[in-house]
Parts: sequence; structure tokens; C-alpha cells
Amino acid sequence: MHAGRDGLLAAGILGVACLVLHLDFISCVSQPIYGTVNMSVTLYTSGSIPIKEIMWRKKKDKVVEWDEEFLKPRAYPPFVDRVHLDVTSGNLTIFNLTSSDEEDYEVELSSITDTKFTLYVIEPLPFPTLNCTFTAENIIVRCRIPETYSSHINLIKYSWNCFSEQCQNSTNSSEVSIKRESGLSQEIQCIISNPLSKQASSLVLATCVPDNSRHRFVIITAVLFVVILAMFVLLYRRDFMKRGGERDRTEKEAINDRNSDPRSRLHPAP
Repeated sequence: MHAGRDGLLAAGILGVACLVLHLDFISCVSQPIYGTVNMSVTLYTSGSIPIKEIMWRKKKDKVVEWDEEFLKPRAYPPFVDRVHLDVTSGNLTIFNLTSSDEEDYEVELSSITDTKFTLYVIEPLPFPTLNCTFTAENIIVRCRIPETYSSHINLIKYSWNCFSEQCQNSTNSSEVSIKRESGLSQEIQCIISNPLSKQASSLVLATCVPDNSRHRFVIITAVLFVVILAMFVLLYRRDFMKRGGERDRTEKEAINDRNSDPRSRLHPAP
């Protein structure tokens, strides 16, 4: 009976403590923190109370501890030589992060739970790969992450940069559809990002059209150019011959008029 009452009392004290500490800007709610593999990350406490002792834990395992009697903080495996504890603020910095460091952390300042964290350790983002297909009217461009990358895919967001409004309307989509009439010389860029970094890749839309289609386009353009040139030459020759015929006819008429004039016989042209 006493054990049950003591348990309820302890739970009540903890609830009140969380409420009071919340008003002092100390949180009992876990905060998400992101770090990159092989880099460092710092977990910040509220630092709103005088500190006489500090205890950091990863789940139930000790990470590092310090109190006024210690000359310096004491770290525990696997964090030995990989952490720095600021004994003034209680802030903890972890160096050379590994995926195994990902877990829930909490700190006790002077035996009071101060702040809880959920640490996510993320691999550096790779460059995305772009591939595309085309139809009679559209070019569909897809942005893909290499299959070898599997670090917190759910945190990755997509965005597009291109000339078309269709890019702007493709919010967090891994593919976009572009009208072919927009122009094959245009470039399109895909950006992937997570809470720590971003990477981008781009391609020119012309690379989405097979060579034979591009060659067919070039051939058709060349044929049209030849046809137009031939028509221009034909029209020019017809006009030239027409003008030449009219000039010859005019000269003949002038000679005939001169021969039919009696005065031209009495005074022949020198």
C-alpha cells in the first residue's frame, strides 16, 4: 500500500517538476537534434538553474558526469575522448559522430531532469541522379537518390529549378512533367535537402530525346530549308525571265515603230 502511494507521489512530483521547469524554460519534451556522420553536434541545456552536478545519459547508459568534487568530467565508453562537457552551462558536444550515437539523450542538472533530446545522425547527402522519358507532348524528369543511400530517407525533400511554372508547382515531388514545346535547349535542376544540407543535379532537356529523334528533327529542318531555298530560286528565275521577256518585247516594238516612220528612212540612224 505504501509502495503504491509512494509511486503516485513520485509521479505527481515529477509532473509538477516538469511544469515548474517548463515555466523556467526547462523542457521535459524531447527535442529533435540532427548531426552529420564524422562531424560534431552540441546538445544545449536550458542553463536556468545553478549547477552543482551534471549527468548525461544515452537512454539508461551514462555518457558523461561531473560534480563539484570532480576535477574534470568523467566520460564513459564509447564516448571517452569524444565528448566535451561545459560544466558552466551543462552543454554536451559529441565529436566524430557515428550512426550508433543515434538515440534518446537526457541531462540531469543537480539531480533534476532538464532537457531530453532525440539525436538523428545522418550520412552526407549524395548527388541525385536524373533520368527522363518523353511522349509526343511531354518530357517527364525524375529525380532519384542512389540506392546505396538509406540514411533517413523520410527527412529528404525535393525541389526543382527551371524555366517552367510546372517546376514551381511540383512541391516536394520527385518528378516533374515539362511540355516539349518549352524548348529542348532548356536546363532543369533537381535539389534534394534534409535538415543539415542539400545537393543538386541538372540536365538539358535535349538529352531526354533519343538521338534518332533529334537526327530526324535535323533532317526535317534541313529538308524544309532546301525546299524553301528551291522555291525562292524558282520564283526569282521566273520573275527574272518575265522581266527579260518584257524588255525584249519593248525593244522590238521600239524598232518596229522606228522602221515604220518615213522620216527614219530619210535620216537613217548613224
